[in-house]
Order: sequence, then C-alpha cells, then structure tokens
Amino acid sequence: MKKYIIFILIATLIISFILGLYAYRLKKVNEEIAFDVEYTKERTNNIITQAQNILKETSSNKNTTSPNTKLIEKIYYKDCGHLKQTEKEMREDLVNKTEEEFRLEYAGWELQTFTINEVMVYKEIQDFCDEHFLLKDVDGKINVYKLDKNDREKELFKKTEIQTKYLSELDIENLEKGMKVYGNKELNQLLEDFE
Repeated sequence: MKKYIIFILIATLIISFILGLYAYRLKKVNEEIAFDVEYTKERTNNIITQAQNILKETSSNKNTTSPNTKLIEKIYYKDCGHLKQTEKEMREDLVNKTEEEFRLEYAGWELQTFTINEVMVYKEIQDFCDEHFLLKDVDGKINVYKLDKNDREKELFKKTEIQTKYLSELDIENLEKGMKVYGNKELNQLLEDFE
C-alpha cells in the first residue's frame, strides 16, 4: 500500500510539474501575442497619423479654386431674420486662389467651406433683405411691389398679365388687401399658381 501512495504522489508531482510548465509556456505565448498585437496597433496608428498629416499638408497646399468651383454666398439679414443663399460662378479674378488668398479677397466674410468643388462664405449684416414682396390687384391685374423694412411699398417690382377676375373669391379678397410673400422662389410659385 505504501508503494501505491508513493506512486500516486510521484505521479501527482510529475503531472503538477507538467501542468505548471504548460501554464508557464501558455502565459509566455499570450504575452508575446499581446505584445505583437499592441506593437502592430501602435504601428498602424502611426501610419494612419502620418497619412493624415500628409493629406492635410497636400490639401492645404494644393487646394485652389478653378473655373468650375461653385461659389456660395450666404448673407444673414439681422433686421428681418432671413438667410439668403446665392450660388454664383467663380469670378475670373478668384480662379487659382488658395484658401489664404481667398480669405483676403473675401475679407469680412466667414469662410465656411473651401474645397476644389465648392467655396462657401457667410456674413451677417444689419439690414433688410430685398426679397419681401407685396402682391396687389391693380386694375384687374396682379402687380408685385418690393417692401421696405417697415412693410411699406418701396417700389413696383413687376407688372403681370394675370387677371384677377379668374381667381377665387378668397384670392381676390387677399389681393385687394395685399398679399405678403418672402423669397423669389415663393413669389414665382404663387404667380404660377395664379396663372
């Protein structure tokens, strides 16, 4: 029986030694894998950072306007609270300008976007925009007037050939009082609806 206990003890020691050795090697392998993963991750991040820096340098140095670049001017009129956005063709004197050169040309404007395809500038002014209209029935036809900042007729903008006698009673009544419209797009849509 003593031999049997000694044999189990020796077998247990050998198995414990083998398991310990296996656990030690497994720990070492895991540490090496973790180190390799961390090293690869760090190298990848460095490469990405270098690529981003190169792109920034390239884009800031090479971006210039072209004749095909869209120029978008946004003006916020503080007196009436309207934002007017106008898309224009790039002026000849603004072609081949870098971002810094463009900022000088548009001093007083905030440069919101500067890419090869589009340049967007913005500014706020203490004024009333020129897209406030009043439609009225004058001698049976619709006339369009521009309004000033006090909502008074400023000037005749357009005489139309649209006859009011063919409109609904509600439209005729509104036109006799005067219909206020903001924006060229809304004005054109309303005039089309009346035709």
